[in-house]
Amino acid sequence: MGSRAKQRNGLSAAFMSEHRRERGVTILIVAIAMIAMLAMLALGIDVVSLYVAEGDAQRAADAAALAGAKVFVGSGFTSGQLGDPTSGTAQDLVCNGSTGFADLEAQTVANRNPIGGVTATTVTTSCTWATNNPQITVTVQRTGLPSFFARIWGARIISVTRSAKAEAYNPSGQSVPIQVHSVKPWLIPNCDPEPAHTAPGNPNCTPAAAYLFDPATNYGIANLINGSVAYTFTRVAFPGNKPPSNNPAAGQYYAANIPISPPTPYCPSTNAVSCNKVGGGGSQANYLDNIACSGTFQFTSGQQIGPGQSITVDTPPGLAQATREGTECLIHADNFGPSLGQDIFNPVTGAPVTITGGYNNPNPALRNATSISRSDSVVTVPVYDGAIPSLNLCPSTTCNQTAQVVGFLQLGIQSVDNSGNLNAVILNAAGVNPANSGNPVSGGGVSPIPVRLIQ
Repeated sequence: MGSRAKQRNGLSAAFMSEHRRERGVTILIVAIAMIAMLAMLALGIDVVSLYVAEGDAQRAADAAALAGAKVFVGSGFTSGQLGDPTSGTAQDLVCNGSTGFADLEAQTVANRNPIGGVTATTVTTSCTWATNNPQITVTVQRTGLPSFFARIWGARIISVTRSAKAEAYNPSGQSVPIQVHSVKPWLIPNCDPEPAHTAPGNPNCTPAAAYLFDPATNYGIANLINGSVAYTFTRVAFPGNKPPSNNPAAGQYYAANIPISPPTPYCPSTNAVSCNKVGGGGSQANYLDNIACSGTFQFTSGQQIGPGQSITVDTPPGLAQATREGTECLIHADNFGPSLGQDIFNPVTGAPVTITGGYNNPNPALRNATSISRSDSVVTVPVYDGAIPSLNLCPSTTCNQTAQVVGFLQLGIQSVDNSGNLNAVILNAAGVNPANSGNPVSGGGVSPIPVRLIQ
């Protein structure tokens, strides 16, 4: 009996000893597995963090490049008006790699787009000046990204770097159509308002004037646009306050009837500065609203103007008052005339156009700010041409002539007077061959100068 008990005790002790050894091995295996899983988890966190940071960096670079390219458009760099694109004087003011207008705008936008929750460590910019299509390259870098697994291998600092290139693209003279909305209802004849430009002459201009857009070059820009001069654009006169009209001269415009809906355009509140007449109905109500509001009608290459078309000529009475009231609302001016709360354009010969925010600018941060990049005073207007004597759309008792849109001007409106005459700087010009077809281009829908990423 005693020997059997001793035998059982011996077997039990051996079993317990073996069990303890197995348990020890299991704990070791579990510990190793946990370390491996934690390492894999840390590696996964590092990979995901790096992936997210790379996406953030690319978005920051893309946004910054597009913002910088938009400065080219607003500064008048896409229509050749600043002369030789290889000269550095005007270009340095816009992009010199550090303090140019485009540099600063790109840096600001990049810094508003955090990378991994933190502002970019460095933002660098550089520009190239291809004729009429200036380009900006933005590179953003974020260093010191947090890591877990990488520390095991001694890599304590992880960085990401991404670049983007954007350009302001002027399609003048190219085989692509243009499509623009929010076009203001002012039809300008294809006659250059700059007296120094005399060739190539448009035989339909009276008095004689050069083409704005030359049909011999697929409606490319005929002469360098003078962005250092503020022109006065006057409405074509209708003696007797009804058709027929006088022959339009260079720098004049016809008021246009443009469909205003559907879809419904965006209009400012009637409580906004000088906007109490918007949406009020009455005489010339659509014309006034098309000035003050952001219209939705799409202008396209070769848009027809005339009887039976979507666009027709608007005739008196009431045009002078509607032009004045609509423009005052558009540019946020207290009244007709200069320096009454609207943004101010600063054209200087051989330099980019800059804009100073007016005291009525709807964005408080832009009031009295210098070199702002956006202004409601920047508008797009159509330029028309056709085999019409003197380009007169209303030569008889009706406006019975048909013309077509051959380009667009982008104007910076300084002011409007009591007669509806506009004082404006020509910022950009984009010609369009009426025969062009295919997918149209547009600058965000409201500008004839697209801004696009190219890399």
